[in-house]
Amino acid sequence: MSADSIGVKPAPVPVPAPGRAPLKTRRVRKTGENRVMTWVWNAVGLAIAAVMGFPIYWMVITTFKTNKDLIAQDPTFWPSSFSFDSYTTIFDDDQFLPSLQNTVVITLGSVVLGLVVGFLAAVAVARFNFRGRNFFIVTMLVVQMVPLLAIIVPLFVVMNGAGLTGSAFGVILAYLVFTVPYVIWTLRSFIVNIPTELDEAAMVDGCTQWGAFFRVILPLTLPGLITTGVYTWIQAWNEFIVANTLLSTGGQRTAMGWLTFYSTTPTRGADYGAQMAGGLLVSLPVIVLFVIFQKKVSAGLTAGAVKG
Repeated sequence: MSADSIGVKPAPVPVPAPGRAPLKTRRVRKTGENRVMTWVWNAVGLAIAAVMGFPIYWMVITTFKTNKDLIAQDPTFWPSSFSFDSYTTIFDDDQFLPSLQNTVVITLGSVVLGLVVGFLAAVAVARFNFRGRNFFIVTMLVVQMVPLLAIIVPLFVVMNGAGLTGSAFGVILAYLVFTVPYVIWTLRSFIVNIPTELDEAAMVDGCTQWGAFFRVILPLTLPGLITTGVYTWIQAWNEFIVANTLLSTGGQRTAMGWLTFYSTTPTRGADYGAQMAGGLLVSLPVIVLFVIFQKKVSAGLTAGAVKG
């Protein structure tokens, strides 16, 4: 039925007068679309980025300054001449490379062992119903809330009684106290999002329960494993209290312990350039690792955020 048949006339279409330009329809600006506010928020974002990035810039530029620029009364934002003496001083220290090697060994061991133990426990919590399951999940959450300073004394007593102080293996086992609960709590949400029908379909096709684990659960949880592994690496790499306490009897240090000792020794004095160079070299592996797995970490953070 048309509009004419019911007596309703359609709205007239505006027709430009003879000799005039055709009428232009006005563009309706979308909600929130404002060029002025866009420029304002971009300026605010750049200002915040500059404030947050200035300490990093100052640390990097300090490592290339000469002693004259370092002790100058007026600080300079750009060195008058570049010098690599700070890095030479760091590598001349006979404790730097052994401490860095201890950190790599301890971090790798804690990440691998923490992922293996935590991943298997997360699968058990997500896939099986057993008595005390909810209590176990809550316990993992509570353990993460306990600060390391609260358990450092009993942890040292236990490790000393087992003869594991002064060794890298003892520190790796001690790191499981805070890495395993984090891995279980994080990976559980990834595994819960995997439908159980996929496991059942794999077993119908002839896979065993372990076969379904390796062919279904493990590949689908890979983004979560990478994300959890990166953050576990950061936690283990930056940890200082446990490593410094347990390794004090063995005469060994991690990179964080070496950096603290190097910054506070009374015989060396205030060598700000070398201290900044040491801090930059110690933090560089974490930065490089995060940049390499940045996309995987972003995908992992969103993949497990649906339910759990």
